[in-house]
Amino acid sequence: MGAGVLAATMAGCGETAEPADNTDSSETSDLTLEELFAKTSAASEEANSFHMDMVTNQTMVMGAAEGMNMDMKIDMSMDMTLDPLAFYQKGQSTFVSEGMEDMPAMETEMYYTPEGIYSYDPMMDAWLKMPAGEMEELEAMMEQQSGDLSGQLEQLEAFQDDFTFEQSGDEFILTLDAAGEEYEKLISEQMDQVMGDIDINAQEILNGMTINRIYYEIFIDKETLLPNTMNIIMDFDMEMEGESVSILSDIQAEYSNYNGIDAITVPAEVIENAEEI
Repeated sequence: MGAGVLAATMAGCGETAEPADNTDSSETSDLTLEELFAKTSAASEEANSFHMDMVTNQTMVMGAAEGMNMDMKIDMSMDMTLDPLAFYQKGQSTFVSEGMEDMPAMETEMYYTPEGIYSYDPMMDAWLKMPAGEMEELEAMMEQQSGDLSGQLEQLEAFQDDFTFEQSGDEFILTLDAAGEEYEKLISEQMDQVMGDIDINAQEILNGMTINRIYYEIFIDKETLLPNTMNIIMDFDMEMEGESVSILSDIQAEYSNYNGIDAITVPAEVIENAEEI
């Protein structure tokens, strides 16, 4: 997909994309970066459903040089509709830390629909129906996270001048590789999405944060003007309750089947057998 291609110069908003190696001149587009952001945001707002495959690798180091390390990997797939907001999600999580080397992978499976939240508990080998009070909290979080493609692009729009802008025969390739205080707002917005209504002062955390690197690589389909792939790396240090914490996150997300999902339906056997908690 051309992920390894490096651009030599930063792209201005009014410049067209540089052809990547081995790109035929007949396949190039004269769309500017500013025009691409506008058209992709508009196309994302029209997308009512999609499939997403996401792999997240995160390393967290707590304390000084001899602090505790924790490695986490989440491999997840999701079908989502946006109107109404609903999803089916299935995944696997692994955690490796001192004293936790032999922990088995954790399997997750969940249906979220306006009628309720159903989550599979592998330890109980049973489906659980979550309390109604969790619906609003989860809905707010999901609206801010992966479901809002246009919102993610709007967050990045302020940094257009910092992107390299390339194109292959069938995709536009946007790359941001930077560091520094000017990206604190972007990190803050990402943290707000993850935290949702959790009672944590994000600004307080940001005040003690050092951004070592922020990296976005976005592949946008030339025909649909929708994202095919989004790779994100965030490397930062911060202070939490007097402790130093270093976090390196590597996220790879692939989007497909736009507008191809009619509805998310909870199977009857799940509804019938679910235990309310």
